[in-house]
Amino acid sequence: MTRLREALGDIAEEAPLVSLADAAIAGHRRRRRTVVATAVVAVLCLTAAAFAMPWPRGARPATQQSQESVPDLPEGQVGAISEAYMTDCAFVEGKSDCDAAEWRVVTRAGATYRVPQALARTAKEWPAPVAISRDGRMLAYYSRDAQAHVVRDLVSGAVTTSPVIVEEERIGIGSMLVLSDDGRYVVFDPREGSKDPATLIDVRTGRTRSIDGRYEAVSVKGGLVELIRYRKTDMWLMPVTGGGKPVRFDGAFIMFSEVAPDGRTVAAVEHPELKKGILTLLDVKTGRTLRKVLVRGLPDARGGIAGTTLWRSPSEVTILYRGMGGTRAYTVDVTTGRIEVVEVYKGGMRMQGLAHPGAASV
Repeated sequence: MTRLREALGDIAEEAPLVSLADAAIAGHRRRRRTVVATAVVAVLCLTAAAFAMPWPRGARPATQQSQESVPDLPEGQVGAISEAYMTDCAFVEGKSDCDAAEWRVVTRAGATYRVPQALARTAKEWPAPVAISRDGRMLAYYSRDAQAHVVRDLVSGAVTTSPVIVEEERIGIGSMLVLSDDGRYVVFDPREGSKDPATLIDVRTGRTRSIDGRYEAVSVKGGLVELIRYRKTDMWLMPVTGGGKPVRFDGAFIMFSEVAPDGRTVAAVEHPELKKGILTLLDVKTGRTLRKVLVRGLPDARGGIAGTTLWRSPSEVTILYRGMGGTRAYTVDVTTGRIEVVEVYKGGMRMQGLAHPGAASV
């Protein structure tokens, strides 16, 4: 998903049909001020369904362990991962100390590993994002030693370091990283939604392509970059070689999924309906609204949808949900609105600093 969630106030200002007095916006702005004050930014990248290695049905709690008991990610074959999370900063004498913060990954088999080579916090204490491919096989992260992005194939053990040098100082507040299914491409956005353009990087050849800073990458798959325009609701299906034509949606939409298997449908949340648990299905070819889907069975009225991500089938899209019990992933049947829990993230794993297959850090 996207930093659009962290910019709801800005979207509201440009969307005259949205009431700035809405409690959801007010609550968001309070959270946003707190986030900026503590240098913790939530970033969520909407992306594509993983058919090659589908998630198992049923909830599986993911637990966080103490640093002493968690081994480093070994070299070689490890197996696909289900998520990554960043450990909390420490607080010493009332001040935040993020030197010990680190990224960890959890395999589909349930093993947890530290990833010390993945930068978690910059020198300015901005979160450094990681990205996971839709099937959980590929992990991308920023290496301080290499001053570049690294893609690790966790199934084969192969490691590819991008020849493109990226200075750590470019990783700013709201930075985002997107990874293609085959691990060949990453999209690095230094500050999502800003005028600073993102860069599409071919980690094998070092070739790069600048992406208009007004757009944010949703996913890279099959040689196609899916982009959403910041502040204005456009979608742009751009080939990695360039081209394509943006399509405008009529409404203030956030939290876009990747394009469904039919090649023309995306799920999103219309801003005024953020707290209502309603998804909107949109046609990426025409921009028109296909239908509204009321999500049925969410457990906590005080929680809400935090993003849409993967299509598990032509009729099932995955949503991320935040409630008092933490973050969960559900599949939603877009024909009935009924949900089924896929993953439960808790046991010290906070809302911030989570990365899911096909989605950037939350």
